[in-house]
Amino acid sequence: MNSGNLAFTVKKGVSCADCHMPYTQEGSVKYSDHQVKENPLDSMDQSCMNCHRESESKLRGIVHQKYERKEFLNKVAFDNIGKAHLETGKAMELGATDAELKDIRTLIRHAQFKGDMAVAAHGNYFHAPEETLRLLSSASEDAQEARLLLVKVLAKYGAIDFMAPEFDTKEKAQKLAKVDLAALAAEKMKFKQTLEQEWKKEAKAKGRANPEMYKDADTINDGKSSWNKK
Repeated sequence: MNSGNLAFTVKKGVSCADCHMPYTQEGSVKYSDHQVKENPLDSMDQSCMNCHRESESKLRGIVHQKYERKEFLNKVAFDNIGKAHLETGKAMELGATDAELKDIRTLIRHAQFKGDMAVAAHGNYFHAPEETLRLLSSASEDAQEARLLLVKVLAKYGAIDFMAPEFDTKEKAQKLAKVDLAALAAEKMKFKQTLEQEWKKEAKAKGRANPEMYKDADTINDGKSSWNKK
Protein backbone atom coordinates (compact mmCIF):
# COMPACT_ATOMS: atom_id res chain seq x y z
CA MET A 1 0.00 0.00 0.00
CA ASN A 2 1.52 3.35 -1.01
CA SER A 3 1.51 6.56 1.03
CA GLY A 4 -1.51 7.91 -0.84
CA ASN A 5 -3.52 4.82 0.05
CA LEU A 6 -2.40 5.02 3.67
CA ALA A 7 -3.43 8.66 3.91
CA PHE A 8 -6.84 7.80 2.51
CA THR A 9 -7.26 4.91 4.93
CA VAL A 10 -6.27 6.91 8.00
CA LYS A 11 -8.38 9.89 7.01
CA LYS A 12 -11.50 7.81 6.51
CA GLY A 13 -10.91 5.59 9.52
CA VAL A 14 -11.10 2.33 7.58
CA SER A 15 -8.66 -0.44 6.79
CA CYS A 16 -8.22 -2.68 3.75
CA ALA A 17 -10.14 -5.46 5.51
CA ASP A 18 -13.21 -3.26 6.04
CA CYS A 19 -13.88 -3.27 2.30
CA HIS A 20 -12.07 -6.34 1.01
CA MET A 21 -12.89 -8.67 3.95
CA PRO A 22 -16.26 -7.31 5.10
CA TYR A 23 -18.14 -8.67 8.09
CA THR A 24 -20.67 -11.42 7.54
CA GLN A 25 -23.49 -12.16 9.96
CA GLU A 26 -24.84 -15.66 10.53
CA GLY A 27 -27.45 -15.62 13.24
CA SER A 28 -25.85 -14.05 16.29
CA VAL A 29 -22.33 -14.68 14.99
CA LYS A 30 -20.46 -11.90 13.22
CA TYR A 31 -17.15 -12.66 11.52
CA SER A 32 -14.77 -11.24 8.93
CA ASP A 33 -15.01 -12.83 5.48
CA HIS A 34 -11.65 -14.43 4.71
CA GLN A 35 -12.47 -14.85 1.03
CA VAL A 36 -10.57 -11.65 0.19
CA LYS A 37 -12.59 -9.80 -2.43
CA GLU A 38 -10.71 -8.02 -5.19
CA ASN A 39 -13.69 -5.83 -6.00
CA PRO A 40 -15.91 -4.78 -3.04
CA LEU A 41 -18.55 -3.63 -5.55
CA ASP A 42 -19.35 -7.30 -6.15
CA SER A 43 -20.83 -7.49 -2.65
CA MET A 44 -21.85 -3.94 -1.83
CA ASP A 45 -24.47 -5.05 0.68
CA GLN A 46 -21.67 -6.45 2.88
CA SER A 47 -18.93 -3.91 2.14
CA CYS A 48 -20.04 -0.43 1.05
CA MET A 49 -23.51 -0.33 2.55
CA ASN A 50 -22.27 -0.99 6.08
CA CYS A 51 -21.08 2.61 6.18
CA HIS A 52 -22.67 4.48 3.27
CA ARG A 53 -26.27 5.60 3.19
CA GLU A 54 -26.45 6.42 -0.53
CA SER A 55 -27.97 3.98 -2.98
CA GLU A 56 -25.79 1.30 -4.56
CA SER A 57 -26.33 2.84 -8.00
CA LYS A 58 -25.14 6.25 -6.79
CA LEU A 59 -22.01 4.76 -5.21
CA ARG A 60 -21.24 2.81 -8.38
CA GLY A 61 -21.58 6.05 -10.35
CA ILE A 62 -19.10 7.81 -8.06
CA VAL A 63 -16.56 5.01 -8.44
CA HIS A 64 -17.03 4.95 -12.23
CA GLN A 65 -16.51 8.71 -12.40
CA LYS A 66 -13.21 8.37 -10.54
CA TYR A 67 -12.17 5.64 -12.99
CA GLU A 68 -13.08 7.71 -16.06
CA ARG A 69 -11.06 10.68 -14.79
CA LYS A 70 -8.04 8.46 -14.29
CA GLU A 71 -8.47 6.85 -17.72
CA PHE A 72 -8.66 10.24 -19.44
CA LEU A 73 -5.43 11.56 -17.91
CA ASN A 74 -3.78 8.15 -18.26
CA LYS A 75 -4.37 8.22 -22.02
CA VAL A 76 -3.08 11.77 -22.38
CA ALA A 77 0.01 11.14 -20.24
CA PHE A 78 1.11 7.91 -21.88
CA ASP A 79 0.38 9.22 -25.36
CA ASN A 80 2.86 12.03 -24.68
CA ILE A 81 5.35 9.70 -23.02
CA GLY A 82 5.21 7.20 -25.88
CA LYS A 83 5.60 9.88 -28.54
CA ALA A 84 8.49 11.45 -26.63
CA HIS A 85 10.24 8.07 -26.73
CA LEU A 86 9.59 7.69 -30.47
CA GLU A 87 10.69 11.25 -31.26
CA THR A 88 13.87 10.71 -29.25
CA GLY A 89 14.50 7.54 -31.24
CA LYS A 90 14.13 9.51 -34.49
CA ALA A 91 16.53 12.17 -33.22
CA MET A 92 19.09 9.48 -32.37
CA GLU A 93 18.63 7.94 -35.81
CA LEU A 94 19.42 11.30 -37.41
CA GLY A 95 22.59 11.75 -35.33
CA ALA A 96 21.55 13.72 -32.24
CA THR A 97 24.23 13.52 -29.55
CA ASP A 98 23.91 12.38 -25.94
CA ALA A 99 24.62 15.94 -24.84
CA GLU A 100 21.73 17.26 -26.93
CA LEU A 101 19.37 14.63 -25.55
CA LYS A 102 20.49 14.67 -21.90
CA ASP A 103 17.79 17.00 -20.54
CA ILE A 104 15.16 15.40 -22.78
CA ARG A 105 15.94 11.92 -21.49
CA THR A 106 15.78 13.14 -17.89
CA LEU A 107 12.31 14.59 -18.48
CA ILE A 108 11.15 11.36 -20.13
CA ARG A 109 12.48 9.27 -17.24
CA HIS A 110 10.66 11.49 -14.75
CA ALA A 111 7.45 11.31 -16.79
CA GLN A 112 7.70 7.54 -17.13
CA PHE A 113 8.31 7.05 -13.40
CA LYS A 114 5.37 9.25 -12.40
CA GLY A 115 3.05 7.62 -14.92
CA ASP A 116 4.06 4.12 -13.85
CA MET A 117 3.67 5.05 -10.19
CA ALA A 118 0.15 6.34 -10.83
CA VAL A 119 -1.12 3.15 -12.45
CA ALA A 120 1.11 0.47 -10.88
CA ALA A 121 -1.75 -0.54 -8.59
CA HIS A 122 -5.01 -0.82 -10.50
CA GLY A 123 -7.01 0.46 -7.52
CA ASN A 124 -5.07 3.70 -7.09
CA TYR A 125 -7.77 5.71 -8.88
CA PHE A 126 -10.11 4.83 -6.00
CA HIS A 127 -7.78 4.50 -3.02
CA ALA A 128 -5.82 7.69 -3.74
CA PRO A 129 -7.64 9.53 -6.54
CA GLU A 130 -6.12 12.98 -6.03
CA GLU A 131 -2.56 11.65 -5.92
CA THR A 132 -3.18 9.48 -8.98
CA LEU A 133 -4.46 12.43 -11.01
CA ARG A 134 -1.60 14.63 -9.76
CA LEU A 135 1.00 12.10 -10.86
CA LEU A 136 -0.56 11.60 -14.28
CA SER A 137 -0.85 15.36 -14.83
CA SER A 138 2.78 15.89 -13.82
CA ALA A 139 3.89 12.98 -16.03
CA SER A 140 2.10 14.50 -19.00
CA GLU A 141 3.65 17.90 -18.31
CA ASP A 142 7.18 16.45 -18.19
CA ALA A 143 6.62 14.50 -21.41
CA GLN A 144 5.23 17.56 -23.18
CA GLU A 145 8.24 19.61 -22.09
CA ALA A 146 10.52 16.91 -23.49
CA ARG A 147 8.62 16.95 -26.78
CA LEU A 148 8.95 20.73 -27.06
CA LEU A 149 12.72 20.40 -26.69
CA LEU A 150 12.69 17.60 -29.25
CA VAL A 151 11.09 19.89 -31.83
CA LYS A 152 14.28 21.97 -31.83
CA VAL A 153 16.55 18.94 -31.99
CA LEU A 154 14.60 17.35 -34.84
CA ALA A 155 14.53 20.65 -36.73
CA LYS A 156 18.32 20.93 -36.40
CA TYR A 157 18.67 17.56 -38.13
CA GLY A 158 16.19 18.33 -40.90
CA ALA A 159 13.12 16.57 -39.51
CA ILE A 160 10.99 19.51 -38.48
CA ASP A 161 7.87 17.83 -39.93
CA PHE A 162 8.42 14.46 -38.23
CA MET A 163 5.32 13.07 -36.55
CA ALA A 164 5.54 10.11 -34.20
CA PRO A 165 3.44 7.18 -35.46
CA GLU A 166 0.19 6.43 -33.65
CA PHE A 167 -0.09 3.50 -31.26
CA ASP A 168 -3.70 3.82 -30.20
CA THR A 169 -4.44 0.14 -30.82
CA LYS A 170 -2.75 -2.98 -29.49
CA GLU A 171 -1.84 -4.03 -33.03
CA LYS A 172 -0.14 -0.71 -33.82
CA ALA A 173 1.77 -0.72 -30.53
CA GLN A 174 2.95 -4.31 -31.03
CA LYS A 175 4.12 -3.50 -34.55
CA LEU A 176 6.11 -0.49 -33.34
CA ALA A 177 7.64 -2.55 -30.52
CA LYS A 178 8.35 -5.37 -33.00
CA VAL A 179 6.41 -7.87 -30.90
CA ASP A 180 5.98 -11.16 -32.79
CA LEU A 181 3.00 -12.73 -31.02
CA ALA A 182 3.07 -15.86 -33.15
CA ALA A 183 6.69 -16.53 -32.23
CA LEU A 184 6.04 -15.84 -28.55
CA ALA A 185 3.02 -18.16 -28.54
CA ALA A 186 5.03 -20.92 -30.22
CA GLU A 187 7.84 -20.47 -27.69
CA LYS A 188 5.40 -20.69 -24.80
CA MET A 189 3.72 -23.80 -26.18
CA LYS A 190 7.11 -25.46 -26.67
CA PHE A 191 7.86 -24.78 -23.00
CA LYS A 192 4.44 -26.12 -21.91
CA GLN A 193 4.90 -29.32 -23.92
CA THR A 194 8.50 -30.00 -22.90
CA LEU A 195 10.17 -28.56 -19.79
CA GLU A 196 6.89 -27.84 -17.98
CA GLN A 197 5.82 -31.47 -18.44
CA GLU A 198 9.12 -32.64 -16.91
CA TRP A 199 8.59 -30.36 -13.92
CA LYS A 200 5.09 -31.75 -13.43
CA LYS A 201 6.33 -35.35 -13.59
CA GLU A 202 9.04 -34.59 -11.04
CA ALA A 203 6.57 -32.85 -8.70
CA LYS A 204 4.12 -35.76 -8.91
CA ALA A 205 6.88 -38.34 -8.35
CA LYS A 206 7.97 -36.54 -5.20
CA GLY A 207 4.42 -36.18 -3.96
CA ARG A 208 4.56 -32.41 -4.11
CA ALA A 209 1.68 -31.88 -6.51
CA ASN A 210 -1.86 -33.09 -6.89
CA PRO A 211 -2.34 -34.57 -10.40
CA GLU A 212 -5.92 -33.24 -10.42
CA MET A 213 -4.66 -29.67 -10.53
CA TYR A 214 -3.19 -30.32 -13.98
CA LYS A 215 -6.23 -32.08 -15.43
CA ASP A 216 -7.47 -29.10 -17.45
CA ALA A 217 -4.10 -27.48 -18.09
CA ASP A 218 -3.54 -26.06 -21.58
CA THR A 219 -1.47 -28.27 -23.87
CA ILE A 220 -2.31 -26.90 -27.33
CA ASN A 221 -2.38 -23.41 -28.79
CA ASP A 222 -5.83 -23.51 -30.36
CA GLY A 223 -6.63 -19.84 -29.80
CA LYS A 224 -9.11 -20.78 -27.08
CA SER A 225 -6.75 -21.47 -24.18
CA SER A 226 -7.25 -19.26 -21.16
CA TRP A 227 -3.68 -17.93 -21.23
CA ASN A 228 -4.13 -17.03 -24.88
CA LYS A 229 -7.00 -14.70 -24.04
CA LYS A 230 -5.04 -12.61 -21.57
